[in-house]
Amino acid sequence: MPSVRRLAAIMFSDIMGYTAMMQKDEADAVARVKRYRHVLSDRVAAHQGEILQHYGDGSLSIFDSAVEAMKCAREIQIALREAPQVPLRIGIHIGDVVREGDELYGDGVNLASRVQSLAPPGAVLFTARVWEDIRSHPEFRTVEIGNFSLKNVERPIAIYGLAGDGFPSLKRGEFNMPKGDAKGARIPSSACMYYILAGAVILSIATFAALRYGGFYTPDKPLTAAHSESPSIAVLPFKDMSPERDQAYFGDGIAEEILNALTHVEGLRVAGRTSSFSFRDEKTDVREIGTQLGVSTVLEGSVRKAGDQLRITAQLINTKDGFHLWSSTYDRQLSDIFTIQEEIAQAVVDQLAGILIQKKEQSLVKPSTQNQAAYESYLRGKYMLSQRAEGVTEALAFFSEAIALDSQFALAYAGLGNTYLWQAWSNMLPSDQAFPKARLYAQQALRYDSTLAYAHAVLGAVNLWYDWKWEEARSSLELAIRHNPSEARAYLDLGWYHAISGNFDEAIVEIEKAVSLDPFNLEYNVDLADIHRMAKRYDRAEKVGKEMLALYPSNSETYWILGLIAYTRGQYAEAERYFQQCADASGGEDWAQLHLAMAKAKTGNSKAAQMIIDNLLKAGPLTETAPVELAMAYLSLNQQDKALAMLEDSYNRHANWLISIPIDPFWDKLRSHPRFKALVRKMNFPGS
Repeated sequence: MPSVRRLAAIMFSDIMGYTAMMQKDEADAVARVKRYRHVLSDRVAAHQGEILQHYGDGSLSIFDSAVEAMKCAREIQIALREAPQVPLRIGIHIGDVVREGDELYGDGVNLASRVQSLAPPGAVLFTARVWEDIRSHPEFRTVEIGNFSLKNVERPIAIYGLAGDGFPSLKRGEFNMPKGDAKGARIPSSACMYYILAGAVILSIATFAALRYGGFYTPDKPLTAAHSESPSIAVLPFKDMSPERDQAYFGDGIAEEILNALTHVEGLRVAGRTSSFSFRDEKTDVREIGTQLGVSTVLEGSVRKAGDQLRITAQLINTKDGFHLWSSTYDRQLSDIFTIQEEIAQAVVDQLAGILIQKKEQSLVKPSTQNQAAYESYLRGKYMLSQRAEGVTEALAFFSEAIALDSQFALAYAGLGNTYLWQAWSNMLPSDQAFPKARLYAQQALRYDSTLAYAHAVLGAVNLWYDWKWEEARSSLELAIRHNPSEARAYLDLGWYHAISGNFDEAIVEIEKAVSLDPFNLEYNVDLADIHRMAKRYDRAEKVGKEMLALYPSNSETYWILGLIAYTRGQYAEAERYFQQCADASGGEDWAQLHLAMAKAKTGNSKAAQMIIDNLLKAGPLTETAPVELAMAYLSLNQQDKALAMLEDSYNRHANWLISIPIDPFWDKLRSHPRFKALVRKMNFPGS
């Protein structure tokens, strides 16, 4: 179905505390959901709206009119006050959206979702754009709550709410602030909150860096001066100076392309994207950035884009004394973007030439497309993918749009493949749906550019985690590294290849290379801790895990890895505590709740563990999205036959986490079982 762009009033609604309701009284919870959906369906239809999606305990609806959307929301909340009451929260925003079948894309979708997540039960919250449309309708009593900084939304947003008619009094302290979102604050007092939050982030990063990084990370390295003898650089995201402040994706894209170009300069060490971009919004002195990332120079800049006109500034700064080594301003047409990137990259090399690096005579930046619109869509896709779960849908749309504009755009195919890869790892799609698409698009990318390291790394990951073609995986990953020695993802998966081969020492060497390239990357560090855990080096695993917890205290994966380490050590009460925090931080995702069930089974609460599993099985296709985790939960309950059946089903589905079964101590209890041994033999692991 072709995509259609339109202006719409977007309404998100969901039941607050639904998981807890299910655990307390399943029949009652199901009855409330059915009532909610009946009322929603009736009221949305009455106000000429359309329900696009139901997702568990929530829904996404759209309307042609903000007034109709507001009438619908008000009537829903009033109806759901009657017994049995449903603690519903609703968020509404007006925005430009792209519709493709029942899928809806656009920044407005993300913003409406964020507004809904703020709401206390029984409330209807909405943005200033909605308020402008309903302000002349006296039937709506409204209250201005204040300005909020929301995750993945660049500027503070004014939030309003319905008042009177029994709607809750909207006191700021009653708001549900999602983990990881900035807190709301009234202007101008938000400046105070900004500095408190920024200070906390800087302090945690500085403490982490001081404890672990004396320059780029090497294992068990003593603290030293921050700067190594060889030249090194961090490329910060270029600041968006456009009038509408809507070009953050473009500034990020330019910075990342220059970063990628510099990774090909022999002798120059380049800090990875995650680590460099962690300084996006902080007013940290470049000397402090140099200390924390262990780099001798920082490249920063800004971009101002209006139509086809570009103004890009860039400056190279010595982190030892804060002095500028070079700066320049480029006033060009958008069509000159690759030339500008090349000139900046070459200027950096010129400044550092002779300091242990060789100046390259050939071009550093290879134009990836001649279609400027396709390139912009690609940059938007990369930006949305960096937002992870919140941006995956839009990333897919932008990469697809880039390919529609240039059918030979290798980078866009690789981006599409990487997006499906991420959906597989995060259980957003079943393995047998996501990995084949990732493979297809990686192969398409290599068809148009056989030297693209990014695509080789994606293909290597598919070969490793899904196809189980071990030597092809190793070949693809090594090829990625040959084409780009800074392709950190390839080192990570090469580490996993060595791990399942039984060579933990070599695995850790490779994964530590990935970490050294991007020391603040959570995924790389969590995998490093996990390999230490599987090698039964628990103290080292816990050290890495706690370092990540200090740096990312709101991320579910930090609690997950610490819980898994404790569980493997037999410290089940501690594991339950961590897994509970993981489930809370993830918003109750299936994989997190299954790990919580594992721990409950071992702390004498088997009934609660079984209830979690049963509820999850009723709520969705758990056997498709998290089959290995389900097998782990069954084994924790000593249900060996169910665990083995689930592992065998995982084999048929080629579930990605099945590759860890020959090395993970979790499965030691089944090692001698004939069915388990047969399964391991069938997978024909390298080194076996």
